[in-house]
Amino acid sequence: MLRKKELTSIIINAIHTKMLLTYPRSVILNSGNAAWIQLLYNFAVALVIFFVTITAYRGKRGLIELADILGGKALRIVTGVLIAVILTLNFVSIIRIFPETVKIVLLQDARLELITAIFVIAIIIGAYAGIESIARVHYLFLPIAGVMLFVFLIMLLPYYDMDNIMPIFGNGAKSIFLSGFNSISLFSDMLLLYVLVPYAQNLDEVKQSGTKGILIGGGVSVIIILAYCLTHPYPVSGEFMVPVYQMARMIHLSSFFSRFEPFFQFVWTILILLYSSLYVYVISCVWQTTFRLKYEKPLIIPIALICCEIAMLPESVINGIEIQHKISISAYPLSFAVPLVYALLSGRRN
Repeated sequence: MLRKKELTSIIINAIHTKMLLTYPRSVILNSGNAAWIQLLYNFAVALVIFFVTITAYRGKRGLIELADILGGKALRIVTGVLIAVILTLNFVSIIRIFPETVKIVLLQDARLELITAIFVIAIIIGAYAGIESIARVHYLFLPIAGVMLFVFLIMLLPYYDMDNIMPIFGNGAKSIFLSGFNSISLFSDMLLLYVLVPYAQNLDEVKQSGTKGILIGGGVSVIIILAYCLTHPYPVSGEFMVPVYQMARMIHLSSFFSRFEPFFQFVWTILILLYSSLYVYVISCVWQTTFRLKYEKPLIIPIALICCEIAMLPESVINGIEIQHKISISAYPLSFAVPLVYALLSGRRN
């Protein structure tokens, strides 16, 4: 069983990990330096959707078990496969973007295949540790990451310029509130929470963990992108592939520790490894529950390798980001719709 604090830690990291990679760039390209307003708007909508869904939810069962009760074996299999596909599509871009980023900023002379192989092996080892271990490491490490973020934002104070976020609505209200609605995909990782319902003590803890996770994870994401907008004027802010790393490069500590990047890279790597291990384990659990298999761990290696192969299909990381953006527009509505539909059906049944 997962304690409430551990479940909350998982959700916080699941939501804000994308902010450490290329996600901020896509929001900025849409809304300019009003990207923080767009994300604040997405944050509010996601919180309302979660509140409606979890309020209607009944019983301490995951979505797949709930599908089995409502529609039998056929609905269970359809639901399980759909959830597995959504989670896989939501996750595979990390396997492509993170090794590429590591190669660009840290290991320019290393082969991408080697970096990816080491990354996947680390994910497999983490997933084999199991959900309880993954959750405990999340709970222990997240405060360290929080302190590092606070220090990071304080050190950036000399670089903040309020003129960088003017005009306040950036590329216009239409970009923020209409085309910007798609960036609610940042919160599509909440689907993990409904799969992990059976691991919680009760549904009330799921509700509290989800609410805190969205509030903290969403709040941190808004703060990160606001800080980036304050330090980089538009359109320069839309040019960098990994905006958070670009901010880390601005900080000079002293003649002995001249750069902040090593500290950032340590926290950055651990958070992404935790996120990836969690996803591989949960996807394995989804397949195990869907097809009533005895164990989930034999599925971890095949699923990690399949995700890696899918991630490597695009010709370049740029193509991968474009494809991921198109997929997220198609897939993220299901991340919210599937739990909501089953929550309403569970409430009607009871």
